[in-house]
Amino acid sequence: MSKKQFLSILEKYLRKLPKNEIEEILQDYEEYFTIGVEEGKTESQIVEALGSPKQLAKELNAVNAIYMAEENKSIKSMYTALISIMGLSVINCIIILMSLFVLLILIPFILAYIIGVPIMILSPLILIIMGFVNGFSTIGTGEIFESIKGLIIGSILAVLGYYIGKSFVRLFIKYLKWNMSIAREKRL
Repeated sequence: MSKKQFLSILEKYLRKLPKNEIEEILQDYEEYFTIGVEEGKTESQIVEALGSPKQLAKELNAVNAIYMAEENKSIKSMYTALISIMGLSVINCIIILMSLFVLLILIPFILAYIIGVPIMILSPLILIIMGFVNGFSTIGTGEIFESIKGLIIGSILAVLGYYIGKSFVRLFIKYLKWNMSIAREKRL
């Protein structure tokens, strides 16, 4: 494979990256070829040392996706990073699919949390609105106690959920970086 073919294939598979990054990457590899030729290597030797341009592009796309997931921490960027990592190896694909299956099983609990916690936190407000609608004489001390208890438990669950979510995102990004380090060492 020639330098031109290598760079063409690499560019074709880097389509997910921004144009300026693609140009920068291609310049870096052009420079790598220039340095290799100056050292007396042939283009085919340089291509052999670099490996498959398709696999290289997968790794570069995955690195970019991980960077975006780390910076944005949005569902879309995490999904993109997941898909990029899944493309690196079959084991990653299996692990991620099993994780998604577990997440699918946990969805009812997550939805109950998402719906229940705000209601618990807003329970004193709901009680006050009910007082205006039905009259404050209909509200007993038991309801006031339950509403305060709901506020306290809801607040604790909200803080706990925030830190669990934050830890999950951090663990997710570490997993992605760990996968990239394994993929890079495999290539070396």
